[in-house]
Amino acid sequence: MVQPPAPVFQKRRPNDEQKAVLNATAKAVLISALAGTGKTTTLATKAADLVQMRGARRVLMLAYSDAGLAAIRDRLARFMPADAREVQIMTVDQLCEGLLRAQGLAVQRLAEPLERNLLIRQAHAALRQELQREQRLGADLPAEAADFMARELDVQAFTGFEALAKQRLLQREIAREGLGAAAYCRDNALDYGLYLLLRQYERLRRGPDDEPRLYAPGDCTYEIALQLCELDFGAAYAPLQGRYDAVLFDELQDLDEAALLVLRHLVAGGNGVFVGAGDFNQHILPGAFSVFGHGLERIRQALPEAPEVLALDTTYRFGTAICEGLNPLFGVEFGTHYPTKPARFERLAYDSDEDCARQLLEIHQAVLREPPAASGAAPCLSVVLRSPEDSVLLEWRFAHEGVHYACLGLKRFYQRREIALVLALLRALPGCSSQVRLTQGILSSALEGLLRYVRRGSQPDTDLLANGFFDLQALAQHSTAEVDTRAVAAELIHQPDRMRDFLLRASFDPNAPVVSAACEAWLALPPEACADAGRLCRHPLLQRFFAEAPISAEELRQCMDSLQALSRICAGLSVDEFLGRLTLMVQSSIRQHGRREAPSLQLLTVERCKGHEYENVAVPLVERGRFPRAAAPQEAYRERNMLYVALTRATKRLWLLEGSERPVSPGPV
Repeated sequence: MVQPPAPVFQKRRPNDEQKAVLNATAKAVLISALAGTGKTTTLATKAADLVQMRGARRVLMLAYSDAGLAAIRDRLARFMPADAREVQIMTVDQLCEGLLRAQGLAVQRLAEPLERNLLIRQAHAALRQELQREQRLGADLPAEAADFMARELDVQAFTGFEALAKQRLLQREIAREGLGAAAYCRDNALDYGLYLLLRQYERLRRGPDDEPRLYAPGDCTYEIALQLCELDFGAAYAPLQGRYDAVLFDELQDLDEAALLVLRHLVAGGNGVFVGAGDFNQHILPGAFSVFGHGLERIRQALPEAPEVLALDTTYRFGTAICEGLNPLFGVEFGTHYPTKPARFERLAYDSDEDCARQLLEIHQAVLREPPAASGAAPCLSVVLRSPEDSVLLEWRFAHEGVHYACLGLKRFYQRREIALVLALLRALPGCSSQVRLTQGILSSALEGLLRYVRRGSQPDTDLLANGFFDLQALAQHSTAEVDTRAVAAELIHQPDRMRDFLLRASFDPNAPVVSAACEAWLALPPEACADAGRLCRHPLLQRFFAEAPISAEELRQCMDSLQALSRICAGLSVDEFLGRLTLMVQSSIRQHGRREAPSLQLLTVERCKGHEYENVAVPLVERGRFPRAAAPQEAYRERNMLYVALTRATKRLWLLEGSERPVSPGPV
């Protein structure tokens, strides 16, 4: 039998900075890295060295995100077999899930947004019930609590508050201050009503016996952190004692207080050497302390032993021209290992969004004239955006110029639920021609938007809530009755009258109540209103519809920005003409996809491009207040990091397109 050839792994050729990491003798090492300096590769090299040269048999490689895990697996495969049993790769939350299961707890994951939404609404109903009971007993409610209950529930605001509260171990901080929750929230500009709702939600999630029943993403880390908080200072946590010969951690910049507490006990638990790497200019997640710019120092203070701090600033990603362009903009010091590596950095100014789109088309044409890469791949321009709404005009222009583009990290603009819903509402107007058709995909997204912006959860059993239980039966009934939007879209796509009725009631039941008075008034607009689709997208009824939706202020802003962007591309066009052009655009995209053509341009969000690199990158619509966005002081650093991530993805050519009236440079940002 012929044996298959043994896999050939890359030879490790670390530079001097990476050699310093490999040869470090300290028990704990922190790597402060800049973009493109090979921090993940360095950790993978360290893992291979520990296993192949130093006899380690239990190496744990941690990352904060799933994207970080994928990067670790990719780099490690260059030096070791992909299924190397000596190395375990997981996120912090996955590690904590394993610890909980080892304790005999059933970890039931709760990842569906619909289920989360309904459970939060049940907690809100339980809180209202509790506060009303206290009022009947003569208790005086804090003004903040009364104000909160008088407002419409903002589920997105709650989920954001919940994530931050758990990541920062808010309950522990309130107990330390000794002021009480209401006073603490006032002093720290926190919403006391959201705090009360979180307390109620946790009461129901944990049940009367204080044993968690449901786990959303991050809850496993939170539960282990709560166990660690119960220990005396310096006390050992047995489940993390002596499990590994080494612990390697990527994405240190994204650590929060709960995850850091877990990491501290790992490092203190006799688990061999610890090596952690992070680019603290790349923290773009809300909630981690590095958003304030002191993440590395915070980690140093938290570790049980003073770590050795090493730096990686020799970038393999881009050459001298890009380094020299980025260094003054961000106040960093990129070096380059290949001073002769081809690199181009060009800063352009635009006067309007249309002018910016025109320049991007010119850049795209210049990229297409470049010879194919050594791999044979056709040239492609990657355009990194801060906000999905910014893609509307760009997609419209690209499609009408025949550019085959792709979207990564965001849907095409006509598939986003708020825009798809507007398209369906335009199609449903009496003045729209019966010949106009929407695709099933657009209509399905429109129905998702309708359900998102008008529906409410079913009423739970108040007795169950009062006794500390979620009404899971009501949740199951509502979930199974939830509309299959693709099936409904397939049924309605050729029946405009039924589609109009469904938009009005969000139901096939003709006796169901109208879901929105604004929507009802919209569908009664006279036929002549369809003469200008751009004006319709700015219609007060449409703005009122979204303003009355049970969404957060941030989501409302996104919807309004989408409406404005949509109105610009269809200004002066009738509804029939606009939807007709859109149909041709969609059909062209479907044909290109069917032919499996490689796109020559791709639009990406900042979040999607993090951890990746591309030969040709353009970062458009950069101007003060837009990219980076205007933000409170504690968030301004994160906005600066968004721009840093976007501008450090290019390996050969980088274009920065700045608004001429509000430029960001010269830096530092």
